[in-house]
Parts: sequence; C-alpha cells; structure tokens
Amino acid sequence: MQQIIKSDNLTDDLGKAIKNISHDKLFVLTDENTLSKCYPLIEDSQGIQQSTLIVIPADDNNKTIENLSKVWKVLTEKGATRHSLLINLGGGMVTDLGGFAAA
Repeated sequence: MQQIIKSDNLTDDLGKAIKNISHDKLFVLTDENTLSKCYPLIEDSQGIQQSTLIVIPADDNNKTIENLSKVWKVLTEKGATRHSLLINLGGGMVTDLGGFAAA
C-alpha cells in the first residue's frame, strides 16, 4: 500500500499513519543529507524510535545495485517481512531504491 502524506503537523500525522498501518517491523530509509535535514522533523513521531534506520550515501550517482544490496542486507538481517513498513524519507534516489527494495 502506498500512502502520501501532506501535512502541516508532520510529527503527529506521521505517527498516526504509522499507528494505523498494520505492520510487524518499521524501517526508515534515508540518505546522508536528508538524515541531517529532514529526519529531525520526524524523529519524535510515534513509532519512529522503534524503527530501524537505513542510511545510504546521497546523490543520484549512488543509485546502484551495491547500495540496493546494502538495503536488502539490512532488511534481511533485521527480519523484514512482507508485513513490514518501509518509510522512504528523501527524494528520487531514496524513493527509487526504497521502492525497488520493498518490491
């Protein structure tokens, strides 16, 4: 299930979305730049503290099979299942890699 959230209160609305979407584990995929600039905006959302954070290098040049393999490795090691929730926090490279990894 895909869900796009447009919000004036991201912390609360993301927390509600996490609570309302059935999942067994929670993962957040982001890049180094988004980690420092955007992750602080969601880190207090309900459920985020229990998530596994996956950080990949920033820039479209890093949209590689090697980084995709790193994402798969973390998901596998942390026990991701088809019922896990993966939040892609970032731009095109993150959402492309995250979407492919989740498929």
